[in-house]
Amino acid sequence: MQNSELPQNQDIQLAEEYINDYLPVPIFCERFQHIPQKTVQWQLTQRRKNGLAPHVRIIGKQRYISISGYADWLANSVEG
Repeated sequence: MQNSELPQNQDIQLAEEYINDYLPVPIFCERFQHIPQKTVQWQLTQRRKNGLAPHVRIIGKQRYISISGYADWLANSVEG
């Protein structure tokens, strides 16, 4: 691998930020305890209908939620 092919520090930092933005559902619910886990589970079940789907990744059988994506979805999609 030549030096020009090595990932740059900025690229690595952006990748880390992207990866760290996604949390498995149980950890997401632990971190944001004011959002009931049953509510999050329902939102995930309905993600294709409610617009949350772009902010969810499935790796194996584990679902991951984007913190920033969920916040954006919540701010723009929920009536209130």
